[in-house]
Amino acid sequence: MTSNEKDIHNPEVKKPLDDNARKFLVTPISPDFLIDNQASSFVLIVDWLETNEDNEKKIAFKQFDNGDSQILLISKVTVDGNRTSVKEPISAEEYKKLTASSVLHLEKRRYELDYVQSGVAYSLKYDEFSDKKLCVLEVDGSDEDTRNAFEPSDFPASLDEVTGDMKYYGYRVADVIEAL
Repeated sequence: MTSNEKDIHNPEVKKPLDDNARKFLVTPISPDFLIDNQASSFVLIVDWLETNEDNEKKIAFKQFDNGDSQILLISKVTVDGNRTSVKEPISAEEYKKLTASSVLHLEKRRYELDYVQSGVAYSLKYDEFSDKKLCVLEVDGSDEDTRNAFEPSDFPASLDEVTGDMKYYGYRVADVIEAL
C-alpha cells in the first residue's frame, strides 16, 4: 500500500497529493515478477463526472480479489504541468447516485507494488487495459530526483516513456484504448 493510499483511509484527510509519477507504456509484465514483488491487485472501475483540459472529477471503485471494496471521489487539477489529487472516500449510496451522471466509463486491472532498483525504492502502479492491448506503468519516488533516477533499461519489461504526453493521463486514455 502506498503512502498516498494510507492517507485516503482516513476520512478526515483531504489534502492534495503529488501526482507527478513518471509514466511508461510497457509490454505485459510477467505474473512471476508481480508475485515475486508482492503486488496487490484489484479491478478499478472509473467513472468521470467532469473532463476538462486542466482538471477532472471522477469516482473510482476498487474491487479487491478478497471481496473488499473502496470507493473514492477524486479531483485532479493540473497547474503548470504539475498534477495534484484530492481523494475522498464516499459511500456505496453516494457512488450509485454519482454514476448516474457519468460522462465516461473505464475498467482496468491495477497492480501496486514496491520496487527497488539500484538501492532506490519506488512505488509502482501497473495498469492492464482491455485484453492487455494497452499496459501502462507509473513509477513514483519520494521526490523528483528519485523519480528521475529510475532507469527504464534496467526494468525487466520493455518501457517507452510517455511522461507528459497528456493522451495517457486521466480520461484521455479512453481515446487511446478506443483507437486500438
